[in-house]
Amino acid sequence: MKNWYLLIVILPLILLSCSKKDKHERALNDTGYDIGKLRKDVLYEGDFDAYHSLFIEYLDYPPGEILPYAIIMENKYNDSVFCMDIYQSILGIYNAGDSAYIDEQTAKMAIENLEKAAKKGIDEAILRLTYIPKDNKNLTYKEKYKYSMGN
Repeated sequence: MKNWYLLIVILPLILLSCSKKDKHERALNDTGYDIGKLRKDVLYEGDFDAYHSLFIEYLDYPPGEILPYAIIMENKYNDSVFCMDIYQSILGIYNAGDSAYIDEQTAKMAIENLEKAAKKGIDEAILRLTYIPKDNKNLTYKEKYKYSMGN
């Protein structure tokens, strides 16, 4: 009888201890850095490494979370990587929803940054620009944006 009581007490303890997750388990895109510090380092110092870590962290966030940081870094450094991040952030936001809702100014920002990235030799940017018709002078930025999506 004592064995049954022992079994009733020990078995739940064993099951509970096996089901506990490791407290040190991190998300796949967790860089281990404090996200608040990364944001400040990007905003106030223009830190490339902090931006890269923040970019990785934000892969677990809704589309477009990196957009303001990409704009700030592109304005500071005029780097093609940031141009492409701006375009891809906008693409993520409106591809996740519906591209019909993009406004003309946001579409203009996306296309202008796509063009900058292409001029700097980013292959994906060059490819996406091929989706836009060559004779596009009469197209709005919204129309160019929709073409650039390649749908």
